[in-house]
Amino acid sequence: MPGDARARNEALFREVNERIEAVSKTVPPDEEQMQFLCECDDTACTEKVSARRAEYEAVRAVATHFIVLPGHDDPDVERVALRNERFLVVEKQGSAAHAAEESDPREP
Repeated sequence: MPGDARARNEALFREVNERIEAVSKTVPPDEEQMQFLCECDDTACTEKVSARRAEYEAVRAVATHFIVLPGHDDPDVERVALRNERFLVVEKQGSAAHAAEESDPREP
């Protein structure tokens, strides 16, 4: 699958997760877990990641970080920055990092 399609998929799911997170502002940051879309680069993936709002905010604090399910990381373009029993935080590398920074909805 071409890299552009994968990058668009990640950017789309990150945008959807931003909207989920925005709607969840009424939920205390460390309370219940929420369901976010896996932000992996597999365009067929529609699986959900369980995370607290504070955990998702920590991931989104860095434009090159994405939240994915275990086993959904792509070692060709990212490294695992954090791992727990529910999800991985992956950090894009090289041109994938540049594309992530360019598509970040939180960047001015």
